[in-house]
Amino acid sequence: MMRLERNLAAEFEMKNPEDLKYFLAVEVARSSRGIFLSQRKYVLDLLKETGMLGCKPVDTPIVEKHYLGIYPDQKPVDKGMYQRLVGRLIYLSHTRPDIAYAVSVVSKFMHSPCVDHMAAVTRILAYLKSAPGKGVLYACHGHMRIEGFIDAD
Repeated sequence: MMRLERNLAAEFEMKNPEDLKYFLAVEVARSSRGIFLSQRKYVLDLLKETGMLGCKPVDTPIVEKHYLGIYPDQKPVDKGMYQRLVGRLIYLSHTRPDIAYAVSVVSKFMHSPCVDHMAAVTRILAYLKSAPGKGVLYACHGHMRIEGFIDAD
């Protein structure tokens, strides 16, 4: 690992990554278990800005068997506000893979969002309220093998 760091430092201006605690709204915590990445402050700021800090949390980020789509009789919402919110959720999904599916669903309606789509975004925010400090743990196993898991039918 030291050789890699030396080689990279020879080509690029670098800081010692062990000093890293917070970068681009990502909180970095190191322990003997590994490296934990979260965006707790980002989530709390997002909830505060949207007035959802005091909301009742929900257990899932999207309603099971949702029927979101584009229908002729839908009432539109502020497109700019919707796009900003969804954009922030897309950025958050880097450390919160549990919201990735729900965010991909609501991002399909960026061009013409309606009340139902905004309600789905609001539900994602209510889900985030249930555990704002969730994140991703890159566990230390003492080897350099890459492990991956999938849950597919």
